[in-house]
Amino acid sequence: MPDCTPVSVPVPLSVTPACRSTARERRLTLAIVAIGMFMAVLDTTIVNVALPAMRASLGATVAGLAWIVDAYTLSFAALILAGGVLSDRFGAKHAYLAGLALFIGASAGCGFASSVTVLVAARFVQGVGAALFLPASLAIVRNTFDVPAERARAIAVWAGIASVAASVGPVLGGVLVEDFGWRSAFLVNVPTGALALAGAAALVRASARRDARRFDWAGQFASATALGALCFAAIELPTRGPGAAEVLAALLVAALAAAVLIVVERRTADPMVPLVWFRNRVFIAMNVMGTLVYVGYFGLLFILSLYLHGNLGLNARQTGLMLLPLALSLSLGNLLSGKLLGRASATQLMAGGLFLATCAVPALAAALTMHAPWPAAWAAMAAFGTGTALSVAPMIATVLEQVPADAAGVASGFLNAARQAGSLLGVAIAGAATMLLPNLMAALRAVAVLGFATYAAAVLVALIAGASMGKLAQRHP
Repeated sequence: MPDCTPVSVPVPLSVTPACRSTARERRLTLAIVAIGMFMAVLDTTIVNVALPAMRASLGATVAGLAWIVDAYTLSFAALILAGGVLSDRFGAKHAYLAGLALFIGASAGCGFASSVTVLVAARFVQGVGAALFLPASLAIVRNTFDVPAERARAIAVWAGIASVAASVGPVLGGVLVEDFGWRSAFLVNVPTGALALAGAAALVRASARRDARRFDWAGQFASATALGALCFAAIELPTRGPGAAEVLAALLVAALAAAVLIVVERRTADPMVPLVWFRNRVFIAMNVMGTLVYVGYFGLLFILSLYLHGNLGLNARQTGLMLLPLALSLSLGNLLSGKLLGRASATQLMAGGLFLATCAVPALAAALTMHAPWPAAWAAMAAFGTGTALSVAPMIATVLEQVPADAAGVASGFLNAARQAGSLLGVAIAGAATMLLPNLMAALRAVAVLGFATYAAAVLVALIAGASMGKLAQRHP
């Protein structure tokens, strides 16, 4: 029977007020939603170890490989904010089911793609589906767990599974690619997604809609255009050159679209993101920090996959297994984060974790380029993964604390858009380093410098945000 005992905290507007679900129902809802979210995040990394096989099978260039990775991230990042708006407007459950169905169909298209062009197009559609259901999944968690302490633990679990998905992608991809071919890395989403779709349809409760809010088509188009043009310029610059007309035109389009976005958002009655949020220093700081971390993390992951295969001669399975300490440490870091979130402040967890990861980046690059024993590289990976994971749950929880409960979808969508934009730029820069520098060792060192810089900057941002939160606490004890 559902637990209808009154609670001492206000129930969010988007939660059906009749009575609360049982603890078992809430756990099952979290598990089902996490399956879809796991696939969405998994597909940002699972293709990395499959890149050499795709290159041989489809005749892809390095730029083509970068597009295979970034087509998904591009549509994901460009449309995830719209996904958050649609989730809040039409209900998180409906957005989740629609996005997941589209994602499953596009995954099948990726698995049967006959050329790089078809694969890139299918990857783009995959990203559209993920952009729709990922913010809805966090909104469902936010609405299902209405008691703050329980919600914090649920968000930590949600964030932990997302981080595990990002890290286990190379491991799972390596096993699938080596045994069943690169197409299996996409086709595995079909049965798994069908299970999540059926479970969500049966278990997730429908939430209230916000039909009064109009969809900001102009703002969405401007933001997607700016991000797409910037991505094109970043990926194509190494092969076409900085003076190429196409690259310069893309940069000009990106700048103009960004300017149009600012004007549109100031004038529209229902902007994609309420402009008042940008007066909140903590909200801005968390999104900047998320972007920086993803630039460094995904840039390193892209170059590591190529380096382990190209310079060390490892096959896909071996590459995935060599990255296993990263996956395990991310899992450990998220478990620690969930347990420490109530004992240590968000600032302590974020700054401390990111400082550990910052120190691990040069250690990892040195261990690989100097051919140190594998345990040295694994230790650096473990420190890097643990430190990164410690920052994720408090980052998400802090963002959601800055906005009203019924805007959880938009807030989570904005954070994910910022992080995916960072991922897109990280991969584009790593791909450029691979093409412009004389060898993969030089590229690895350059990307490691980038990772060190972005993580160090993220530490500084975390400390600044902590100071702002401290001032707010003094004003409103």
